[in-house]
Amino acid sequence: MENSNRKPGWIKRVWRWWRSPSRLALGTLLLIGFIGGIIFWGGFNTGMEKANTEEFCISCHEMRNTVYEEYMETVHYNNRSGVRATC
Repeated sequence: MENSNRKPGWIKRVWRWWRSPSRLALGTLLLIGFIGGIIFWGGFNTGMEKANTEEFCISCHEMRNTVYEEYMETVHYNNRSGVRATC
């Protein structure tokens, strides 16, 4: 005996909801993903540019008072080629 009034399981309901055709669903999803990706990429690059400076790197009180002073006396800061190892 099969009960035709039985409600389908939640997995089946979610699957049907996601599979239901919509004219704008795919385009909207792609557009939101594209715009979200651009915003994330811009924010990530901006954050990396700010965090990749020597000022940001030595802004920590522990770095400025101890390690940075030692770093300025090493070959990584002063060398013949003029290239410095930075953050």
